Amino acid sequence: MGSADNCFQRLFLSFHASIFGFLNACRPLLGLDRTYLKNKYLGTLLLATGFDGDGALFPLAFGVVDEESDENWMWFLCELHNLLETNTENMPRLTILSDRQKGIVEGVEQNFPTAFHGFCMRHLSESFRKEFNNSLLVNYLWEAAQALTVIEFEAKILEVEEASQDAAYWIRRIPPRLWATAYFEGQRFGHLTANIVESLNSWIAEASGLPIIQMMECIRRQLMTWFNERRETSMQWTSILVPSAERRVAEALELARTYQVLRANEAEFEVISHEGNNIVDIRNRCCLCRGWQLYGLPCAHAVAALLSCRQNVHRFTESCFTVATYRKTYSQTIHPIPDKSLWREMSEGGDPSVGKGGVEAVVINPPKSLRPPGRPRKRRARAEDRGRVKRVVHCSRCNQTGHFRTTCAAPI
Repeated sequence: MGSADNCFQRLFLSFHASIFGFLNACRPLLGLDRTYLKNKYLGTLLLATGFDGDGALFPLAFGVVDEESDENWMWFLCELHNLLETNTENMPRLTILSDRQKGIVEGVEQNFPTAFHGFCMRHLSESFRKEFNNSLLVNYLWEAAQALTVIEFEAKILEVEEASQDAAYWIRRIPPRLWATAYFEGQRFGHLTANIVESLNSWIAEASGLPIIQMMECIRRQLMTWFNERRETSMQWTSILVPSAERRVAEALELARTYQVLRANEAEFEVISHEGNNIVDIRNRCCLCRGWQLYGLPCAHAVAALLSCRQNVHRFTESCFTVATYRKTYSQTIHPIPDKSLWREMSEGGDPSVGKGGVEAVVINPPKSLRPPGRPRKRRARAEDRGRVKRVVHCSRCNQTGHFRTTCAAPI
């Protein structure tokens, strides 16, 4: 709230159930995004979202601000850090995905200095598409981002170079450690995007058109419903891993049956397949293909090695993929809130404007309206028009230049 005029300035919201679920059961991965509000006073909704063990979005925190700015992103990330630090003894080393605009980069560096901060590939590919407008080149960019090894990555970049030198130069200007799986140091579990607003579009679009209090209520109700539905759904699962992880392990098991396994010692294995040879270390949970390390689930080579020594494959997955952990994610409840008419606290004298203890209630004025984000729309000068000499017009009535007969004001 602004101190001078009591106008609403910004609001930070996170529910205890979300905080508990993220810190105790979610992957240590956060996506940052924003959407512009469409209500009377405009503004921006900032979002921080995690991912549960089954890969679904897990909204953690929301911020309502008057505009998207470096200062507001810094404030939001500071509040987010304080929130996590207050609720855990050991802050997880996070991986954060965003569009890496200046305010977010500085906010992450100051508040989460140990975090791995990468590009959201949706934002990066959109910028690339606007520059080159070539679907084949965009596909090459995504394939390069998804490549697990440096050799695979460089092979994809060579394909880009063969198609367009300019596109390859554009890509190489951006450090691959910020976006390419082969170079990125953090663990993204296969998530390359933080397209939170797109994924939540069905109800975020509805909520963003409401006044601020009603919008927060809409968000709370949606999260309350999600928590209950996902909690009840998980109680019906009988597998060890969540469905998406079970499917990946099943696919790996199918491939592993076609591989030949040679054991070097109690931990190291050489796995031979038609793709080539890969080295697996079950003690350190790693494979030369890097699939095990990057996704947190044993790759087909690792599964083959584990089966050869009669190990339980499920014991070698990250804990966030187990059904037990998933249930912990949604174990807390987001409670209903009574009708607004029951919120008011009456003083002994019965004056609703005075709260308990005789302290006058603070009146918060609406935020100051802002123009919509972006540059004002105006007629764009076409390239072919630049440098063109303007045609001189003549009036057929007075024979003067600069106007037409219909607008002539000269005396007859």
